[in-house]
Amino acid sequence: MASNKETANVEKIVIRPFLNQKQDKSAGGDFTIPINPENYSQSYKVEAKQKTTGGNQGGAPEYKFTAPEQLKLDFTLDNTGTIEGNILNGTEVREQVDKLLGTVYKMQGEAHKPAILKIQWGLFTFDCILTTLDINYVLFKPNGDPLRAKVSATFTQYTEPKKRVAKEDKHSPDLYRSVKVNDGDTLPLLCYKNYSDPNFYMQVAYFNGLVSVRDLKKDEQLAFPPINDTPIQPQNK
Repeated sequence: MASNKETANVEKIVIRPFLNQKQDKSAGGDFTIPINPENYSQSYKVEAKQKTTGGNQGGAPEYKFTAPEQLKLDFTLDNTGTIEGNILNGTEVREQVDKLLGTVYKMQGEAHKPAILKIQWGLFTFDCILTTLDINYVLFKPNGDPLRAKVSATFTQYTEPKKRVAKEDKHSPDLYRSVKVNDGDTLPLLCYKNYSDPNFYMQVAYFNGLVSVRDLKKDEQLAFPPINDTPIQPQNK
């Protein structure tokens, strides 16, 4: 059995609430999970849509987007005095639950929404918002007050918008970029490399004011604008 000194040195999971997207304005009321979970799980998901054609069964899925990562924590809130290392032993379970809800769930008055969270456990950090929170009371005093609660919480990754844009793939068709022409490059080939579709070459030629789509000059810089439902307008020369 670990000594009290060894137990005190064990790092606990801390959930820190923030009022704003940049996480430079604390909402106060950090919640430290009193008993570390034995494990946690992370979920990753890629959304795709199934494309079908007449007369065929099934088809190749088409990428839509990558969903935000999810983190699931299962932990215990306890006031029985029987669990070693419980830093909230002596605090009523309902009080522990209220503190947890105040950090992750309740509306922050100044922000008018639940807090943006940072979960920290040693070197592990996870910026997120709460998705679901289930609390199951499993042990009670004779008067009905809970002595133990099993908590299952799921958090969805949150990235501050400017940081998210900076991390995006620069080959995304939603981003403007400049491309240098190399030997052997054709406009359809460059469109395929940048948009995964060679059929945008006429729009790119129009945007760049090209007289011919066949006569590309080596080392010439071509602008590849975002592709969306709005027709591309030529850039000013």
